[in-house]
Amino acid sequence: MMATNSADTSVVAGDLVDRINALAVERTALYRRASDGATPEQRARLKEVEAELAVLWEQRRRARAGQDDADEVPVRRAA
Repeated sequence: MMATNSADTSVVAGDLVDRINALAVERTALYRRASDGATPEQRARLKEVEAELAVLWEQRRRARAGQDDADEVPVRRAA
């Protein structure tokens, strides 16, 4: 997805920030639950959330830097 003007860029950036914030809230909740002993599903979800956050932060950095390939960040799979 390539932004064609500043309004498009702010919408994309806003979407990224919204998704980052939502995942950060979920990650915090998962960490709190994990402190009492996480299930294998919760640990797996935590890895997924952390991997997605890494990708989204990289997209955000690229978008802020004005790189056209900001939405083409390679996806790292949770191990």
